[in-house]
Amino acid sequence: MSDRKLGLRLEADGELPDLAALEVGELLYCTQCGTINPANARFCRKCGDSLEEQQAESIGLATLTQAKRKKAQPSGSQHNAFALATLQVITMFSLGLLSMTALVFEQAAALIPIILAWFLTEAVRQSSHKGISIGRAVVSVFTILLVAFLGMGALVFGQGGAIILLMLAWFLIEAVRYHA
Repeated sequence: MSDRKLGLRLEADGELPDLAALEVGELLYCTQCGTINPANARFCRKCGDSLEEQQAESIGLATLTQAKRKKAQPSGSQHNAFALATLQVITMFSLGLLSMTALVFEQAAALIPIILAWFLTEAVRQSSHKGISIGRAVVSVFTILLVAFLGMGALVFGQGGAIILLMLAWFLIEAVRYHA
């Protein structure tokens, strides 16, 4: 299917193709809804308003691409690979130490909440759109070290059931920190 007046081809699902992929020189910005339209369009492809009646602003393809790049960049703190790697290593070391303590004190059932909380926390960290800053990594390192030492203390004193609450608290702290 194609619209002969606009010279656009519809996708297989009937949708208009992405305008950035089109080979068009100038694009029109609909002042009514903000949608980008081809330069030769008479009506907005989103709201249907007439582009001829509006004082439609013409923008170049380079402007559109710059806007998309800016939108794709994360806002706030930037992702720091070293901070993330350090946090991962310390988290695995701490939880490994906690797991070994559970096994030494014959409380293997405590491994279930430990591993579950670790997986859930990693899922929260990976799904965060904020990235990780040095400050956030340092706070997370201190949090996991505190959790590990409290957990080891609970296991040493035969309170393996406390691990469930401790791991739940750790997961909730990390979830709030990364998604608040």
